Amino acid sequence: MINSNHIEAIAQLSESEGIFTTAQAARMGIPRDALHDAVESGRIERIMRGAYRMVGSGSSFTDELVAIWKLTAPEKFTHERLRVSEWDGIVVGGSTASALLEIGDLHLSPYRIYAPKRINTRNSSASFTKRTVLRSDVIFSHGMPVTRSERTVFDLVVDDEDLSLVADVLRDAWYANRDFDFKRLADLLRSHYEEARAESLYRGLLEDSGLRDKEGTP
Repeated sequence: MINSNHIEAIAQLSESEGIFTTAQAARMGIPRDALHDAVESGRIERIMRGAYRMVGSGSSFTDELVAIWKLTAPEKFTHERLRVSEWDGIVVGGSTASALLEIGDLHLSPYRIYAPKRINTRNSSASFTKRTVLRSDVIFSHGMPVTRSERTVFDLVVDDEDLSLVADVLRDAWYANRDFDFKRLADLLRSHYEEARAESLYRGLLEDSGLRDKEGTP
């Protein structure tokens, strides 16, 4: 039987984290056997090995993705990882970010996740790529860090996504947010490609998205 203190701690952890990990539970004094008992009694369910959520808290199509992200640093709480001073650079991006931000028509999975160092996984649903992403290029969405629309467009180009599809993402991003930072996108492209190539890509995306006359529009 689960200790009542453990039940209360699990509820608190679920309220603060949503999807939570075995390591996070351990930090709150919740042992593995208490989690096992909570699963057996139907109080919590396992999303994947090492990640759980409270039954009745409401499932989401992003549960697996959130669990994968949290398991990249399972002992840390979400608010700790999002601090500028502790930013670990592990972020959902590319086609997955596009789907989460509802810009373009790209698929959510396989889940595209960037990290400053190589991460190996046996999970066929996840695609990790070594890439540096600044905290300023990230928003918090769906319970995890997701690249901003400008960074998402840039990463799709770097990922060799079909440029006509990237142009669709750019168009949708501008219509969804008229504060889209064209200069930031141009700067990101210039930071990765030679100047002529960056300029060609940038102008091509503006042309194909129908936004050539919108550049810089507030």
